[in-house]
Amino acid sequence: MRTIAATVPVNDPGRTDQVHLDRDDLWAGLLRKAQNAVPFVPAIQECTVVQRTADGLVREVVIHGERVREEVVFHPKWRVSFSRHDERATWLIHNDIGEDETGLTLTFSAAVDLDESEEGELQAERMRAGYLVALQNTLALTRESVAAGRTPTTH
Repeated sequence: MRTIAATVPVNDPGRTDQVHLDRDDLWAGLLRKAQNAVPFVPAIQECTVVQRTADGLVREVVIHGERVREEVVFHPKWRVSFSRHDERATWLIHNDIGEDETGLTLTFSAAVDLDESEEGELQAERMRAGYLVALQNTLALTRESVAAGRTPTTH
C-alpha cells in the first residue's frame, strides 16, 4: 500500500472577494460530494447511492470507466472515509477538515494498492494531481452553494 496526501487551506486571507467557508459549510459540501461525486471529482463519471446506513452510505461510482462499490462513513464535521475492498483493488480514502495556524484546512489522504516501482510512483503523482483538483472543486462548489444560499445537506 502506498499513501498519497495533500492539504489545502480552505480560506485565503488575502481574498476578501471570496465567500468565507466555516466548518459547517465545508461539512455540507463534503456530504454533497459523498452523495454525488460527479461535479467534484473529474475522474468520476457516475455516482449512485445504493444504500444509506446509520453512519454513512454505500455508493457505486464509475471511475475511469470502471464500476466500483464504495462504503462511505461519516465522522461528523471532521472526516468522510471512502473504502473499496474487492478482488481488483483496495483503497481507503479520507477527506478531513482540519485547522492550522492559518485557519481551516481540507486534507485528502489515500492508502492505495500501488507498488513501489517507478511506474507506481508515476501513478501516485497522477492520482495526487487529480485529488488536488477534486479538493479545489470541492471548495469552489461549496462556495457557490453558500453564495446561492442553499441549505446544507444533512445525513
